Amino acid sequence: MSFNSLGLDAKILQALNELHFTKPTAIQNKVIPSIISGKDILASAQTGTGKTAGFVLPILQNLITKSSAVKPNTEPKKGKRPLYGLILAPTRELAAQIGENVRDYSRYLPIRSLVVFGGVSINPQMMKLRGGVDILIATPVDYWI
Repeated sequence: MSFNSLGLDAKILQALNELHFTKPTAIQNKVIPSIISGKDILASAQTGTGKTAGFVLPILQNLITKSSAVKPNTEPKKGKRPLYGLILAPTRELAAQIGENVRDYSRYLPIRSLVVFGGVSINPQMMKLRGGVDILIATPVDYWI
């Protein structure tokens, strides 16, 4: 099976090709079509098996096909946008890694993503968020009383 057979947009496929992703892993083969079709998924796989691409690629595909904010072959919209996807990660490091993956996979799409987490100045993050993003990657906040 190839990424072409999973129903992904040509611009996503172009990015995957440039990243030297030649064929989907077992977890990606199982989850990508299901997520694109709107099913909820609970999956588990070892580190390095492509789980992040397994959920990010269908998010991008659905954002292209179902969101009025992003359409292929259009200029990125400026200003506020409705948030389409929220990805929560347990650590800053994983959130940053997922953010890099989202940027890599969507490099040819008019999609804005943002990674936010604590421990850094909140103002720059708030300004970017106010500018509008399609996909937000974040870590939960711990409150200690």
